[in-house]
Amino acid sequence: MVRTAGLITLLVIFSLAAVAAGQHPQPGRDFTAVVISDLNESYGSTEYSSQVGIVLDYIASLSPDLVLCAGDMVAGQKPNLGEPCLRSMWQAFDAQILQRLQILQIPFAFTFGNHDGSSSSSFAHERMIAREFWGKNRPDLCYVDAVEYPDCYSFICADVFFAVIDASAARIAPEHKEWLARQLGSQTAQRARLRVVAGHLPMYALAQGRNQAGDVVSDADALFDLLENNGADYYISGHHHAFYLSRKGRVRMISAGALGGGPRKLLGSDAPASKTVTTLHLPANGSEFKIITHSVTDGLNILNAHELPDRLNGFNGTSQLYNSAEAFEK
Repeated sequence: MVRTAGLITLLVIFSLAAVAAGQHPQPGRDFTAVVISDLNESYGSTEYSSQVGIVLDYIASLSPDLVLCAGDMVAGQKPNLGEPCLRSMWQAFDAQILQRLQILQIPFAFTFGNHDGSSSSSFAHERMIAREFWGKNRPDLCYVDAVEYPDCYSFICADVFFAVIDASAARIAPEHKEWLARQLGSQTAQRARLRVVAGHLPMYALAQGRNQAGDVVSDADALFDLLENNGADYYISGHHHAFYLSRKGRVRMISAGALGGGPRKLLGSDAPASKTVTTLHLPANGSEFKIITHSVTDGLNILNAHELPDRLNGFNGTSQLYNSAEAFEK
């Protein structure tokens, strides 16, 4: 475990993988990925919090195989933000975050968040600029399908299959769901050790201030059925600015906490909100992940299962803490 000053360490076991820097990792070796989300500050901001800098230092010290962002890299989603401002935000993200990871030769995978250029037609101009940016900065991944990149794409690493979907708004386009079903049902995915899906909005409400329609996938049960019936093992999301892990059927759901403005409390919890970063480690002979979640706003403490609510009762469903004998490392 890496002990970084000012970080709380949360240990959990999971299953996931990613892509190595400069060369793509092969099956049968240890694998490490860092999951970040919701980096942005207030609308139009080109600045990032000191906590983002702390996490970049942590990533540099860890040298993971992949950094995966669950969305909201910039601070858009405001109609009066002009093109110069939007381009400036992406330039700031490039200069302050992406280039640093590139210098470290750590690949970066992402899913669009609502502030990056929502799929809503009201923010088509923001999505156009986001697509342009990522067209020029396409990550070095082992792509399986990149026809719909950067909105949707899939890649494989260390025998783990990843599908990134556009869940930047509550409604996921039917053609994107069809694409996802094809990806999960593909021979490549079915042969993989694990199948992981990433999208910005969670399926079920988790956090205070986000317990409402529009802040979750609108047809959550239908998306869950798609994942369950097509063999998905994990769904990673952001947007709710609070870390939680739950399980429904075979699907484990990881809600990544925020690093930018506005960390939130979990539903029904009085525990202080905290900015977090999550590290996933897959041992060479393992089938589940060892997850280490750091709180960037507190001291060095280990959060055990009993410190998270056993269940979260959201308006559109209940999330049950994933707390099997293997889920949390003592």
